[in-house]
Amino acid sequence: MGIALTIAGIVVIAAGLHDMFHTLLHPSGKGHISHLVLSGMWRVSKATGHRLGSAVGPAAMTAVVLLWVVLQGAGWALIYYPHVPGGFTYATGIDPAAYSAGAEALYVSFVTLGTLGFGDVVATDPWVRLASPVEALTGFALLTAALTWFTQIYPPLSRRRALALEIKGLAEVGYAGHLGSLAPGTAARVLDALSAKIGAVRIDFTQYPEGFYFQEDDPDLSLARQLPYLLELRDAALEHEELDVQLSGEQLSRALVQLTNKLKKDFLGSGDDPRQVMAAYAEAHGQTVGQRNGR
Repeated sequence: MGIALTIAGIVVIAAGLHDMFHTLLHPSGKGHISHLVLSGMWRVSKATGHRLGSAVGPAAMTAVVLLWVVLQGAGWALIYYPHVPGGFTYATGIDPAAYSAGAEALYVSFVTLGTLGFGDVVATDPWVRLASPVEALTGFALLTAALTWFTQIYPPLSRRRALALEIKGLAEVGYAGHLGSLAPGTAARVLDALSAKIGAVRIDFTQYPEGFYFQEDDPDLSLARQLPYLLELRDAALEHEELDVQLSGEQLSRALVQLTNKLKKDFLGSGDDPRQVMAAYAEAHGQTVGQRNGR
């Protein structure tokens, strides 16, 4: 019984740490458990018309962190359970018989995980004494990882929002329609800069996939709403008489294909071409393409 519980506890702990590693450190940025939580909460939000608005992304990330805490606490509790109460000494006034073994194991586990150190329960069993500091280190690492995860998501969001604002500005002045009147070098530089920024957003969706689940309350900042205008800009560039602009247009086209392929593969699962994928992207975020403020 004790061996089985210990093995089960190790499996639960390993599952949580494996998910943390793939979510926070692996280049894919996607843990299986965290992805299920993020995508699940997003589907619920979408089904309710995104009533949570921009809160759904932070709420989903918080739920993932809480799940990691539960997995670690429950896993270590399974390891402690066979040693309760004989493997511990209790402070004066505490009667271990007054608590169930399961509740006591959970209490010891979460106090240790949180590095609280109340001192009311102290391990005396040699194996438990060895395991407790390891759990405390795991708890400290979990806290640090959670704080890092929350802070590192905002630079990718800022890049995405800045790109959306830039595209909106180009749309409002009708940049695609005036592309033929610009100096070829100027037009090519603008297109190349857009291609580079789209490439950066695609990398962000790879390394920080949780960013997809952040909805924008302000439509001006929504890349899902503004992105389709780049198809007009691409078409105008490909029809330009100057080769420099045509090449930049082709580069923009490839960047858009790569971005929409990433969106389709990892998040949307629908769309046969960039235009359809962009429409699905806008629909998923509750945005209406083609109706911009001031247009």
